[in-house]
Amino acid sequence: MEKKTLIEQYAPRIEISEQVYTKATGSTLDNNRKSVIAMVLDNETKFLNEAFSNSVGTQRADLGAWKKFCLNLTTVALPTLIAHDLVIVNPMASFSGYITYVQYTAGTNKGQTKQGDVFNDPFRLGKVDVNYTGAAVVENVDLASGEESKEITLAWTPVIKDAFGAGKTVKFIALDGTVSFLEPVDGKVTAPGAGKIAYMYDNERIPQNDLPIVNAEIKSLPLVAKARRVAVYYSQIAAFQAKQDYGFDLGDQLAEKACGQLAYEIDTEITDLLLETAGEPLEELTFNKEVPTGISKAQHYEGFSEIVDAAGTIVYRRTKRFSPNYMLCARDVLQVLNLVPGFKAASNAHINGPYLAGTLSGLKVFVTPNIEDGHFAIGVNGDDFMSSVAVYAPYMAIVPTQLLGYADGAMSQGFSTMYALEVLNKDLIVAGKIVKEARSINVNVGD
Repeated sequence: MEKKTLIEQYAPRIEISEQVYTKATGSTLDNNRKSVIAMVLDNETKFLNEAFSNSVGTQRADLGAWKKFCLNLTTVALPTLIAHDLVIVNPMASFSGYITYVQYTAGTNKGQTKQGDVFNDPFRLGKVDVNYTGAAVVENVDLASGEESKEITLAWTPVIKDAFGAGKTVKFIALDGTVSFLEPVDGKVTAPGAGKIAYMYDNERIPQNDLPIVNAEIKSLPLVAKARRVAVYYSQIAAFQAKQDYGFDLGDQLAEKACGQLAYEIDTEITDLLLETAGEPLEELTFNKEVPTGISKAQHYEGFSEIVDAAGTIVYRRTKRFSPNYMLCARDVLQVLNLVPGFKAASNAHINGPYLAGTLSGLKVFVTPNIEDGHFAIGVNGDDFMSSVAVYAPYMAIVPTQLLGYADGAMSQGFSTMYALEVLNKDLIVAGKIVKEARSINVNVGD
């Protein structure tokens, strides 16, 4: 018999999760979310089976109903987290793990490239030296204090004679842009000042004295799950009164609130990490919402879209490969966004701390309470570890303890969750702010 995948194995619960998610957001679960939910449900099932296998004073017959209650909490709580939209979500099959990737670095000094310079890794492209693998060599000439000239041994040989024309083997470019030519003697030239020297070496002749080297290095980032725990206490008398007089189960209500608190804290911790990673607002990402004389507020607020585009330019300049797809902002930033063309407000049916407020030309906009008024951050969340600011790695979604009753009528139950949260690429997020500052008006008065 063909073995079922985890998504197939937990299909009924994933269907419930999709109903909860659709009701909260108006959209459907993608395959990544389904995979995460299935993996965490499987972890929780194994945990509960192990817990009951060594229990004392608990009947195995209780396991079915208890497991159903625990898995119900996970089925409802996990899909409503906004983590999927802000960071990469990757469930862990064990308490700890590693993210492994390959980084490419220069293995030799050549021209403008120094040994150890990063050429490429999954997070960003390094500075490109178009001459690294070619015949051209461009070296800096730096003078010590008091030096007027400097003797330099040409590092890459054999040097091609007359590379720039007859009698022009080595080009010298002074700091002021003046160009002159030098002829090497015994493989050395004397630079008449600070600047750069350029020459060509024969990279086709065999054997080669040296070749530029690219090193492939295996790197890893550790992930270790950490716990969040909360306890719920209530009176048996209060539970009875709630059931008889108001028709609801107080235990179920408190369990729902405990799960809501854990979800709120997880979402807030993720946004805290993103805002801390973004750093202080950049000057070039500051928008003054004070309306200049002569134009309408709507016309002026349209200019905020230029700030958003500038943030995307900064991220691309840093990484040379990524473009933002979400914004975190304070609630008052919506006062500006509501007048920006391309902003479409979302339904606010589900608000639990951070929430989806709408989209701005494809950019998902989230309002979060843990940010200063007027501040915002714009970041990237892709489909893998290399294209997201951070990773949220759930190990156990929500695991409740057995409900305990005491002689004085007190009832007690605990709830725990375990996950890892780590920064992957700080270059993928930038911060900005909206201010309101009076604008000065210059008036020229004629004679």
